[in-house]
Amino acid sequence: MRNKILSAGFALALVGGLAAGCGGGDSGGNANEISIVMSNHPWQKAIEPLIPEFEKASGVKVKVQTFAEQQARDKISLTLQSRSSSMDVFMTLPSREGLQFSKAGYYAPLDDYMSKSASYDAADFPAAVKTGMTIQDKMIAAPVNVEGVVLYYRTDLFEKYGITPPKTLDELPTVAAAIKQKSGGKVTPIALRGQSAALPFTFGPFLHSQGVEWTKPDGTPNFDAPGAADAINRYATLAKEYGPPGVVNNTFTQSSALFAAGSAAMELESSNEISSINDPKTSKVVGKIGVLDFPAGSAGSKSTVLNWGIAMSSYSKHKDAAWKFIEWATGKATQLKLTAGGIAPPRTSVAQDKSYTDTLNTDTLKEWSKALANVQANGSTEVGPVGVAAPEMRKVVGDAVGKVILGQADADAAAKEIQDGLTPLLAKNAG
Repeated sequence: MRNKILSAGFALALVGGLAAGCGGGDSGGNANEISIVMSNHPWQKAIEPLIPEFEKASGVKVKVQTFAEQQARDKISLTLQSRSSSMDVFMTLPSREGLQFSKAGYYAPLDDYMSKSASYDAADFPAAVKTGMTIQDKMIAAPVNVEGVVLYYRTDLFEKYGITPPKTLDELPTVAAAIKQKSGGKVTPIALRGQSAALPFTFGPFLHSQGVEWTKPDGTPNFDAPGAADAINRYATLAKEYGPPGVVNNTFTQSSALFAAGSAAMELESSNEISSINDPKTSKVVGKIGVLDFPAGSAGSKSTVLNWGIAMSSYSKHKDAAWKFIEWATGKATQLKLTAGGIAPPRTSVAQDKSYTDTLNTDTLKEWSKALANVQANGSTEVGPVGVAAPEMRKVVGDAVGKVILGQADADAAAKEIQDGLTPLLAKNAG
């Protein structure tokens, strides 16, 4: 019954959207064929099987190219830099490349398309979600998900060891030490990111929860602020003393694989990873997973909130068809369908829809939903320092924290290295 209702909703939404006919101008090639570049991601995995429905209803043929995240970024960047019209729609992380792409003119703004669509209802996205998709006062992408940093833990192990789950940053290393001692070193206390480019996403909450921002109000680095070195030390200590071997090479893939295999007692990772660690086909810990808010620091629990989006290339010659896809993929009916694939909906109406909330029927999913709500309400949208050189800036942060994890530097030296490394890169924002 649910599938029939969703299909009917999808058809009505799509027909309404197609009838709206937002203008963007199509010229050259086949106006009813578009090319999309996606990153290997839970949303991509959930949306691809639905695309034939869109093709049948819209008459638009969709060519999809999917790559690993970094390969996708390389493909997208090269295509845009060459001003090629071969790509119409692409996945984007505005908190990473948003300002850079916007200043380069790579995004086709979506404001007019959204406002002219009779069925789209952009107001259904919470303010924080829309802010994350807005660069230089223009909506440059449509949100496809919402995720943030949460703490997963093994309820069975915590009960076995008689340990209370940590609620604060001060408690976190104490709990990790207890797990290490009580398990005789057989269980990794915590899985977390150590790979340079990936680390800022999970490191950011350590800063924000201690009341420290990436930059000062004047746009200069803030790593000479009281608390910055403390945040670095807290993160590096967890990774070095209680993380898995080779943690500096790990991102979410390795962390979730370790946790799902039953080899780690805790995992500090994206709320998005619930679909991986709670999958009965691949996980050994289903039914034994607890989910907590990011542990609170002196400024409370301040997780990182992240939204992926899909954007339209400014060089697309098939903008009307590209909008039809974006409208369908991020519309209410499709986003409701995607919740069955574990995609947390960025739309308020979908998040509150009974057919979705009724599926949150286990303690794990109820706790996950509650933690995600806290992420949306209190999280920071700044995944790393914001600027045209975002990738380089994240590397500066990741490399410096990595040296502390490896014992090659102390936290004070790492903070100074980040301060010095970010200064010229943030200066590029004024260009």
